[in-house]
Amino acid sequence: MSPYSPSQEIIERSLAELRVIAEWIHARGEDPDNPEVILIGGWAVDAYNPYLGSVDIDLVTTGRIRHTLMHYLRSDHNFMPERQMNVVKSVAKMTPAGKIIQDFATQEAPQPFEGKPEVPFTFEILSGNTTRRRIRGGVEISIPTRAMLVVLKMKAAWDRSYRLEHGLSHDEVWEEGKLVKDYADILALIDPAHGGHELDIECLGEHLNRYNFLKNCIEHLPRVNAAHERYAGMDRADVQRVCGDLLSIL
Repeated sequence: MSPYSPSQEIIERSLAELRVIAEWIHARGEDPDNPEVILIGGWAVDAYNPYLGSVDIDLVTTGRIRHTLMHYLRSDHNFMPERQMNVVKSVAKMTPAGKIIQDFATQEAPQPFEGKPEVPFTFEILSGNTTRRRIRGGVEISIPTRAMLVVLKMKAAWDRSYRLEHGLSHDEVWEEGKLVKDYADILALIDPAHGGHELDIECLGEHLNRYNFLKNCIEHLPRVNAAHERYAGMDRADVQRVCGDLLSIL
C-alpha cells in the first residue's frame, strides 16, 4: 500500500459521501441528545478545525443501524462489502481518485489498547460526550466533544505506535503515514488559535488519569516534525508551548 498522502480530489469525494450519510441520519430522526450514530476520526476533527479532511469515514453506532446503513450504501450508492480478517464490518467505494472506506464500530464492542489488553476501553465513553457540528457547511452530525476526540486520537496514536514498534503492522509505510495524521489531528484539536482554548480540561484530565500512559502522546508531539508539517498551523515553538501548557494542567 502507498504512503498515506491523500489527494484533494479523494478528500472532496469522501466529503460528498459523508454528506449522503449525514442526510440519511437526519432523515431517520436522530435524537441530538442521545445520538445512535456518532462520527469519529478525521472528519470529526475537521468539524472543529478544517485543515485537511479525511478519506475514510468512521462511525460509531448500533449493530442494527450498521446493518441498515450498510445495506443502503450498497443498494443505492455503489458501495461494496469490505472484508477485514474475513469479517465484513465495513463497506467501500472505488472512485476514480481511489478507495473510500466507510468503517463501523459499535459502542459496546471492546476496543483494547495495543499492548495493554488488561485496560478496558469501549466507545461507551462517548455517552453524554457528544455535540452537533456542521461538516464544511454540510448537514449537522453528532461527533465527540473536543476533549473526547483528543482521547480517541491519542488512543489511535498509541495503538499505531505500538504496532510499529513491535513489528505488528500489516503495512508499516502506510501506518507511519496514518500515525503522522493522528498526531497532526491532535495538534489541530489543541491549537488555541482554532478553538483549543475550548478544550474541557476537566473531562480530558479525568480520562487521562484513567489512561495515564496516553500522556506520552502529548510529551512526544513536539518531536514529531512530520506532524508539524502536516498540520502547519503552529510552528515548533508554538507546539512546544501548547503541549507544555497542557501537560502542566493535566
